[in-house]
Amino acid sequence: MVTTTQVLNNARFNADPQGHPVLLNHRTQSATTVNGWGAIVFGLPFMGIGAFTAWMVTRANPASKHAPDWVIQVFAAMFVLAGVFVFVHGVRDVARKSAYQREAARRPSEPWLYDFHWRREGASFSAFNDMVQRLIAAMIWTAFLVPFGWVGLNVRGAWPFLVAVGIFGLCGLIFWVRWASMLLDLLRYGNSFLTYESFPFSLGGTLRARLRSPHHVSAIDELTLTLRCVQEEYLTTGTGENRSSSVVCYELYKDVATFDRDRLTGLAGNDIPVEFRVPSGQPSTTLAATPPIYWEIQANGKARGADYEAYFLVPVYKVS
Repeated sequence: MVTTTQVLNNARFNADPQGHPVLLNHRTQSATTVNGWGAIVFGLPFMGIGAFTAWMVTRANPASKHAPDWVIQVFAAMFVLAGVFVFVHGVRDVARKSAYQREAARRPSEPWLYDFHWRREGASFSAFNDMVQRLIAAMIWTAFLVPFGWVGLNVRGAWPFLVAVGIFGLCGLIFWVRWASMLLDLLRYGNSFLTYESFPFSLGGTLRARLRSPHHVSAIDELTLTLRCVQEEYLTTGTGENRSSSVVCYELYKDVATFDRDRLTGLAGNDIPVEFRVPSGQPSTTLAATPPIYWEIQANGKARGADYEAYFLVPVYKVS
């Protein structure tokens, strides 16, 4: 499952015991640190509290309400949506792991056939989906602040709510700025596709692929392609009420290839060749695991105006 979840505030995490660096603000494959039956159980109380609150609004005496119905309903909807998200994530994780175990028993030497829903021809990166997901995140963040803003404006002595809304609203501008950047990226370069020249790629072998040349590739001053092996970890920090869990990405391996403007201009309208040597001493892809290990190719293009950015998962496994 690919998601656009990002790890914020990773600065408090250091390299792992082997010295692998933390990837700051790196998109993750884990939607949350709670998975399987734990996520199912964790999501139920949120759904129950939200549904009960929404039901009570319709039954309560209007004189006993200290806020308009819409404010209370927004709070209730937040609980329900959060619970549904975690619950559905748990159900999908249970089903996915069950299918993985069945297939692993049948074909233990071919994990690439059931570890992930790979497309043999290649991997796509939808700049449109990325932009829409960021827009939804920005809208949810803004909607979350609206009820608190109402309380700050209309309840006597509740001005701290208004101050908090102002502070978190400024933080929320990051979502909107990032969304605008993604929108410009989409309008200028469109979606991207990485074609695999073989499937899967073997540890100790050569990874060869072709990146479909993005629109306006001649506007890119420098294109950097990074092959990277990423290991996610679920780390818990703090104690008591300050206890929190985060998805942290460690970079186990990295190799970089760079294309300058002259070479990109010559490739305009054609595929961009991608070739990396994959070392044999690195781990195999295990996207079905929680937390997962995976290989990716990140494309970053520096340009005047909107930069180009795309991510592609690549099937790197230990092939007998």
